[in-house]
Amino acid sequence: MTKKEDNTATDDAVLQMFLDLTNDDGCEIDLTLNIYGVVVAGTLVGPQAYYEGIVDATKNIQNKTLSQILHKKFSDLQNAYIKEMQELKEKDKNEFVASYIHLKNATYLVNQNQNSPSNGMWWRGKIDSIDGISFKL
Repeated sequence: MTKKEDNTATDDAVLQMFLDLTNDDGCEIDLTLNIYGVVVAGTLVGPQAYYEGIVDATKNIQNKTLSQILHKKFSDLQNAYIKEMQELKEKDKNEFVASYIHLKNATYLVNQNQNSPSNGMWWRGKIDSIDGISFKL
C-alpha cells in the first residue's frame, strides 16, 4: 500500500468499488482482466485472503524444504500486511490505497477453446496496468 498522493492506482470507479468490497468487506468477485492485451480470469480477493491462501497452499508443495521456506516467507509477508493494516486503523485508513490486485483460481485465457495450462493459480498484478475488466453479476 502507498500514500494516495504518491499513487494513482485507478481512476476506474467500478474497479475501485470491487477492490473496496474485497479489501474492506471480504467479498470475492469473479472478474476477467485485460492487462496490456493479456486476458486473465479469476476470483478477486483481498490481500488478506491472498496471503492466507498462499500460506495454506505452501503446505501442499511436495518438496518439503521449498514448502517450509515459502511458508515462512509468505507468513512473514502476511504478518507485515496485518501489522500495516492495524497501524492504518489507528491512523486515517483513507490515506492509503491498494496498488496491487489479487486473484485466486486465476487462468490466462489464450483463445476461445483453450485456457492456459496453469489453471487455478494465485495471481497478483499492478492495478495501474489494468486496461479493462469484465464481470458477470
